[in-house]
Amino acid sequence: MKYIIIIPAFVFIFFSGFSQKVKVLDKSDLQPIGQVTISNHHESLMIVTDANGIADISAIPDTATLLFSHVAFQPLRILKSNIPSNKTIYLTENIIKLDEFVYTANRVEEKKSDLPYKIEVIQAKDIVFQNPQNAAIMLEQTGQVFVQTSQMGGGSPVLRGFEANKVLLVVDGIRMNNAVYRAGHLQNAITVDPFGLASTEILYGPGSTIFGSDALGGVINFRTKDPVLSSSGKTEIHGNVLGRFASANTEKTGGINLNFGWKKLGVLLNFSYSDFDDLREGKVRDPALGDFGTRPVYAQRINGKDSMVINDKPWIQKTSGYSQYNFLGKVLFKPGEHSNYILNVQYSNSSDIPRYDRLTEMNGSTGKLQFAEWYYGPQTRLLASLKAEYNVKGVIFDHASVILGYQNIHEDRIQRDFGSSKKKFNLETVGVISLNADFDKKICTKDNLRYGIELDYNNVISKAHNENIKTGASTDDRATRYPDQKANMMYISAYLSNNWNISKVFAFSQGIRFNYVTLNAAYSDTMVKIMDIPFNPDIAQKNAAVNGYLGLVATPGRDWKFSLVGSTGFRAPNIDDLTKLNVVNGQTIVVPNPDLKPEYAYNIELSVAKTIIGKVRLEGTAFYTWLRDAHVIAPFKYNGLDSITIDGEKYQTLAPTNAGRAYVCGVQGSLLAQITHSFSILSNLTYTYGYDESSSDPLDHIPPVFGMTSFRLELKKFKGDFYVMYNGWKRISQYSPGGEDNDLYATPYGMPSWYTLNLKLSYQVIKYLNIELGMENILDENYRKFASGISSPGRNVIVALRCTF
Repeated sequence: MKYIIIIPAFVFIFFSGFSQKVKVLDKSDLQPIGQVTISNHHESLMIVTDANGIADISAIPDTATLLFSHVAFQPLRILKSNIPSNKTIYLTENIIKLDEFVYTANRVEEKKSDLPYKIEVIQAKDIVFQNPQNAAIMLEQTGQVFVQTSQMGGGSPVLRGFEANKVLLVVDGIRMNNAVYRAGHLQNAITVDPFGLASTEILYGPGSTIFGSDALGGVINFRTKDPVLSSSGKTEIHGNVLGRFASANTEKTGGINLNFGWKKLGVLLNFSYSDFDDLREGKVRDPALGDFGTRPVYAQRINGKDSMVINDKPWIQKTSGYSQYNFLGKVLFKPGEHSNYILNVQYSNSSDIPRYDRLTEMNGSTGKLQFAEWYYGPQTRLLASLKAEYNVKGVIFDHASVILGYQNIHEDRIQRDFGSSKKKFNLETVGVISLNADFDKKICTKDNLRYGIELDYNNVISKAHNENIKTGASTDDRATRYPDQKANMMYISAYLSNNWNISKVFAFSQGIRFNYVTLNAAYSDTMVKIMDIPFNPDIAQKNAAVNGYLGLVATPGRDWKFSLVGSTGFRAPNIDDLTKLNVVNGQTIVVPNPDLKPEYAYNIELSVAKTIIGKVRLEGTAFYTWLRDAHVIAPFKYNGLDSITIDGEKYQTLAPTNAGRAYVCGVQGSLLAQITHSFSILSNLTYTYGYDESSSDPLDHIPPVFGMTSFRLELKKFKGDFYVMYNGWKRISQYSPGGEDNDLYATPYGMPSWYTLNLKLSYQVIKYLNIELGMENILDENYRKFASGISSPGRNVIVALRCTF
């Protein structure tokens, strides 16, 4: 009888302990939430959920009140005895994330609230819900990054009036900017697949102290997903599959993400493919603008002859479509508690991408289209890296990260004038070898020291030829875009930064970086003869610079935050700046300027944030950036002449020059309000102004006032977002006369203001299946963004299915 009683009691105790495992899920999509802290009322015991959202709470007394907390979700208090019988807890996202961790400020994870910089974070959950077609659109959807678009297969982000090679792109700790990043508009951001991202961080203002050259306007740091190890010790396989359709360009996108996890080894495989037809613009037009932005005719080769074909649907932007696929593969090996290694391989490849803006240009003398063909050849980006991380309480560091990387980028330009049989090819390949070593040492409880080194070597191979499309004959009598004999750059730098928590109220941060940049380039004698212009074929530079920053944060309670930061930025001329020969349009050409000097930025900004009863947060940032020796494209006398003749055609000469003095200033403001447990409002606005003091002209790349206001609802298994995107007028008088503002593609008055109404919905049918619906530009407004050469999408219906397993 004794044993009969003991055995059931033992079974009861065993299964009681087992049943005290709880699972924490996201309320809107039923996905597990890792790193949720579960504590009792006095926080004497704290437990954290694993990657599957599971935690064992058997050690906490049954009478205790539990607090479930996570930086991205609203806290939840519940009596342990009141936990539902299915042992599942649902958390609702919190729009105000005071304790969010970021990486970009000092290349280590730290609390965003401790930093003086303005930093915004796009989490994977936000990316999934918004369903952006590419990474540039993902940035634009925040309402805090302006994005210029020359063609549908592009998107050039602008931070505080800086764009292209003045904004640093980083992926997984490796700089994407290379020796041929130009001053105009760049499409390289679209080579990063949003489907494979864990987060994206945007640091506003000069970031040269930590990231080196190019970070004048800020840093955009893409962080891809990492493999997840098994939490049970057994083989675990997780993944998701995406299928998406969008009506504005008949998008067909498919993607798959697979994670294989073992105790010490994890493998992540991510693949996506997208196909886009020609883009449809909005049909609701301002009568005062006539047919601005329409595509009345397009080029087509018929019976061996170029013909101008009438577009019977001029709202369809003919010859704008393209396709692209992306691959991400990672292998994580964690031999012990204090170290891990990640092998990272990324590859992106596109079809030919039509340069839509150029394909709409008309030849003023013939009245016909200027180009029959103009496209970027398949744009490819390969990245391979090996990362080693160590967490040890050592003498010189507590945490160390070393990344050895290699990149190979192909960027080709192919064009043919309308009615001509000569097809022109410019083919560029850039190889980049890099080494990043970053270290973190805690000096004492209030003082953290960070330091590191970076080395980058860029080698550019530039080729060119002409091809007769009738005979197929190829000739090497075309000038290369960059020097053909050699073209390389080396970046060597070291930095030191420190965060000192003076008290509970004040934190002081400072940093310094030394940069040394070399450039060597030369044209061959053959190329000098082909170009037939007198210039020195050998170009070499050595530049050194010291950058730094000082930041002060004051937090008198959790309700207020005051931040003051002074920082400097630096950008050394690259191969594109110093050596490029490029026809801008039929009348002007950019020529090399070997005397171009580095440009410098000196920035000061003040931020104030106020949180009201934990439910409303107001933030405002004012910044002022002085530019010295700023690079601007301006009329240039080449060997004493203001024009040159090439291939029998006369061009006015332009070149990148140092503008002496200029400034950019502006304000950024945001409102975050958690109105109820389920309903929230988010709004932000950015105003920027830039002026060249030397020429008394507006600076280029300065966007009009822009912003976004969003109304969000989150219920169990459901999430909805109704939001308004808006831009102010950019008057033609505020366009830069010699820069990259593209007045050719604007109205005679500039670019009109616009707004769009948009709706996104998500419903979790079951744990494994999610349906996502969206309608962008509900009113079908016709509009074009400032400096862009293609009109934005009209009404766009999005349907997506996402399976998670």
